Amino acid sequence: MRLKAAFLAWIMMLAMSSAAFAANAPDVRATVSKRTVTIGDRIRYTIEARYGNDVSVVFPVFTDKNIGDFEIKDSGKTVKKGWFGRTVETRWYLISAWKVGKFSVPEAQVLYTVRGSTVRKPVPVGALEVSVESVLPKGAAITDIKDIKPPIQVRDIGKLLALVIFLLAIISLVILAYRKIISRKPVKLPHETALEELQALKAAFIRSSDIKSYYVGISDSVRRYIERVFHLRAPEMTTEEFLDSLSSSNSLSQEQKSLLRDFMGSCDLVKFAKYAPTQVEAGLVFTTAAKFIEETKDVHI
Repeated sequence: MRLKAAFLAWIMMLAMSSAAFAANAPDVRATVSKRTVTIGDRIRYTIEARYGNDVSVVFPVFTDKNIGDFEIKDSGKTVKKGWFGRTVETRWYLISAWKVGKFSVPEAQVLYTVRGSTVRKPVPVGALEVSVESVLPKGAAITDIKDIKPPIQVRDIGKLLALVIFLLAIISLVILAYRKIISRKPVKLPHETALEELQALKAAFIRSSDIKSYYVGISDSVRRYIERVFHLRAPEMTTEEFLDSLSSSNSLSQEQKSLLRDFMGSCDLVKFAKYAPTQVEAGLVFTTAAKFIEETKDVHI
C-alpha cells in the first residue's frame, strides 16, 4: 500500500509539474520579411518570444554563419517589457540566398525553464518557405556571357609595365617644363633695367653722399644702356669715341644727341677733373639721364 501511495504521489507531482510548464510556456513565433526575393536580396528573419517573469528562455544558436541554405549577413537582438510584466525578446537575422529555387528557413526551437526548476522544455519554431528568383527577366535567354579570358602572359605584363613607365616619364617631363616656364621671370627691357639702376644709385647717394661714386655709377649705367640699345661697345670707348659713333645715327634727334653730350661732359668733369657739383647739379644729372633713357626706349636700330 505504501508503494502504491508513493507511486500515485509521484504521478501527481509529475502532472502538476507538466501543468506548470504548460501554463508558463512562452509564446514563440518566427517570421520573414519577404517570401519572394531575388538572388542576393536580404531577408529579415525574426524569432520572437513572449514570456512571464518566472520564465527564462534560450534562443537557437547558429554557429556556422548559415541558416539552412541562407547566409547570415548580420544579426542582433532586442528585449523590452510588454503588458502585465511579460517580456518580449527578439532575435533577428539578415539572411541572403545565392541559388535560385524554393528554400526553407529550417525548423528551430526555443528552450525555456520555469523558475525553481532545472528542466528545459522546447518550444518548436516552424520552417518558413522562401522563393528565390533570378535577377534576369523570366524567360530571358542568356546571350551576353563571355568566355573567361586567358591568363595574362608575363611578357604582356612586361610590355604593359614598360608602357606605363614611358608614359609616366613623358608626364614628368611635361610637368617640369611647365613649371620652368611659369617660374621663369619675364626678361626686362633695356630701359627698365637702366631706370632701376638709376633709382638704386640715387638711393645709395642719399645714404652715403659719395658724389663721385654717384656720378660714375650714373655714367656707367647710361653707357650700358647705349650698348644694349645701339649695339656699341660704349663701356670700352672714350666719351668722344661713342659720341662720334652716335653722331651719324638717324635714330637720335639732334636735341637728344646734344642732351647726351652735355650729360657725359658733366660726368667726366666729376670723374676726371675732380669737379665738386652742387646738390642741384647732382639732381639735374639724374634727371638728364632718366630723360634720355625715356626718350630713346622705343628706338629700333
